[in-house]
Amino acid sequence: MEFSIEVDLPSGKTVRVRELKNSEYLTIIKFAQNKDFKGLGDFFDAHFIRPDLNIVDRIYLLIYLRMSFIEPDINMTIDNKSITVSVASMLDKIEESYVDLETKLDVNGIEITLDLPCITYYDAVDDLLIATIKHIQIGNESINYNELDEEVCDEILSNLPSAVFKHVNSFLHTIQENLLNVDLIDENKSIGLEATRINLLSNNVLEFISSLYGTDLQGFYTMIYSFQNTIMPGSNLFFDMSPIETRIIMKAHQKRVKEENDQLKKKQQ
Repeated sequence: MEFSIEVDLPSGKTVRVRELKNSEYLTIIKFAQNKDFKGLGDFFDAHFIRPDLNIVDRIYLLIYLRMSFIEPDINMTIDNKSITVSVASMLDKIEESYVDLETKLDVNGIEITLDLPCITYYDAVDDLLIATIKHIQIGNESINYNELDEEVCDEILSNLPSAVFKHVNSFLHTIQENLLNVDLIDENKSIGLEATRINLLSNNVLEFISSLYGTDLQGFYTMIYSFQNTIMPGSNLFFDMSPIETRIIMKAHQKRVKEENDQLKKKQQ
């Protein structure tokens, strides 16, 4: 059984998500380095995100994973001045900005429930529009739309009255009016740091997420080499560990080596 954690999301849902492994982290870094945000979104969807989660819950979950399994803080340096930003503070800001916009409407006897879009990345605005459809009730038939596969979704959409999409488009405008930009990192004039503001409904969110996860690819390969050749030679355990576990072990190893070197120097004096 894999280790997992429970995460309480802004919408009120609670999900259990498994630990991020170094093998997956390496894939994330590759997507981030190549600025392939669609591929990154698809990877997150396949491995960590439930299809019924709305876009704000997804952003929150991905930042929570970063905090729990990579590092809880972000260290930023501008003009040789450093500052530490708590990832937990970003989560607080997202929670504070959350607005419940679930709406029910009736179109020709079909009851449609609309909510924040269940999507991580979208190629076109139409994808975003369709992702706001949460539930469809036709007579006694109840359909959880965001849990269906693409082929079934397309078939259902083709049979809905055209008036539905006018309501969906209007609802998207309501979301845009209420889901404002969020300053995830505050301005810090003492070091010349501008506020990092993101629109929770924009694809630019994944670019920000990739900056949180992304690191120097060459540096990560160097860490793999160091770990597998000095700490656990011949073992592939590195790829089954989380990044934060790896850093803890690396620091413990470096501390031990330093202590041994210091003792050796004392003996030689």
